[in-house]
Amino acid sequence: MAARRITRKEMKRDDFVTAMGRVTLWMEKHAREVLILGGLLVAAAIASVVVWQFLGRREEKASLLLARGVEMFHAQVQGADSTDRPGGLSYGSGDEKYRAVLDQMDALIQTYPRSEAGRLALYYKGVALTSLRKPQDAVKAIQDFLASSPGNFAAPMARAALARALDDAGEPQKALEQYEQLSRGEGAYPPQAALLEMGICLEKMGKKNEAKKIYERITREFPNSDYSQEAQGRLKKIS
Repeated sequence: MAARRITRKEMKRDDFVTAMGRVTLWMEKHAREVLILGGLLVAAAIASVVVWQFLGRREEKASLLLARGVEMFHAQVQGADSTDRPGGLSYGSGDEKYRAVLDQMDALIQTYPRSEAGRLALYYKGVALTSLRKPQDAVKAIQDFLASSPGNFAAPMARAALARALDDAGEPQKALEQYEQLSRGEGAYPPQAALLEMGICLEKMGKKNEAKKIYERITREFPNSDYSQEAQGRLKKIS
């Protein structure tokens, strides 16, 4: 029995049926094209799965390189830590350690620059460069990280590292701007830590009265914190 044709009146029952009817009519007129298109879509779907698997493997390899770099970053320096433990990764000096971290992170960034791990490696690269007394290079690496990953969980820590690098690079005013932003409590970075760094930065700039106000604010707003105790100690020195 022949299939009953869908009348225009029936196709107007609602927008969804109308749209489906139009697609059906188009398919009847262009069956060959639909088959070809369907084949292309299937091929595209298969290709997307292959790409996804490739990206997954790439991220996994990048993450392994990052994990090794982080292990280096947290490794012991022989004789520099009273809690030295036998075994495990260790280095003869801080410079040796941070040069190894820098080499590891550079290799990761060059091999997997667009990976999540590769972007995070910029942060660790910046911290390593700061520790190696190369603040200008550190500033660039950390700024690149923040530009590529502003919402990353490490962004607040990176902003604090950027402030320290800017201070070391002779730009204390820009460092203060970073600490000021962190002191607002945006993100996971403790605002009292940012305030303490602000005070120390102001002290080094010779602005003792402004530093004093910051330390007093810490003792007032965060009285039970370790930062409050340090702020009190600094207040005694500059009073």
